[in-house]
Amino acid sequence: MAFSLLLAALIIGHILADFFWQPMSWVNDRNTRHFKATKLYLHVLVHGITSAIIITLWEYTFGWQQASNALIATVAIVISHYFIDIAKSYSNKGVVPFLFDQIAHIAVLIALSIWLTDNNSFIANIYTMLTTPNVLWIVCGYLIILNPSAVFIRMMLERLTSNFSSDGSLPLAGQSIGMLERILMLSFILLDQFAGVGFLLAAKSVFRFGDLSASKDKKLTEYVMLGTLLSVSVTLFVGLGINYLIS
Repeated sequence: MAFSLLLAALIIGHILADFFWQPMSWVNDRNTRHFKATKLYLHVLVHGITSAIIITLWEYTFGWQQASNALIATVAIVISHYFIDIAKSYSNKGVVPFLFDQIAHIAVLIALSIWLTDNNSFIANIYTMLTTPNVLWIVCGYLIILNPSAVFIRMMLERLTSNFSSDGSLPLAGQSIGMLERILMLSFILLDQFAGVGFLLAAKSVFRFGDLSASKDKKLTEYVMLGTLLSVSVTLFVGLGINYLIS
């Protein structure tokens, strides 16, 4: 319990300091001036103060062990946050650097929570959980419905609608929507919430109805229906197969 409480509090503190208490002007200053940005040092200081308060309160609540632990953990968070943010400031500012940035920050918080609570079994428990057949089958299912399914659906649509052009749509928009659609559907299937699959399809139909009725293009309607039905069929097949394997 102590580990979960400390980690949850540190993550909440990180979210507040990174997204609520950091003005966009600070982010722009860091991305422009990098390590010369004065706002970067203010941002790191906010993180340090927030983390110090959380760790001190946790130590006080669960019994003070060593005063130096709170100081060492706070300094580790400040230094690691500084270098992680500096590295991100030199990136292309895309989604991937953002995700790596946040994963790195959370990894530091997890490591410090393990150290402060002496929860040495956490990594072993995570390893045991990730190496169970059920979890591996679920991971396999999500991997299948991403790129492999996208390739299969694209090949089927190209074969059936070789002369159809989808000009006017955003680049890769259909593929991205399809992936998100399959992720949600597989999640509903694995949770035995088939009503969620129906709701997702109904919502997509409502949003698509206006476009299809306005276009007066029979080929577009058939193209969308084929893509949706192929996506649903593949996801249902994978989801039901995973449920059978893990039951």
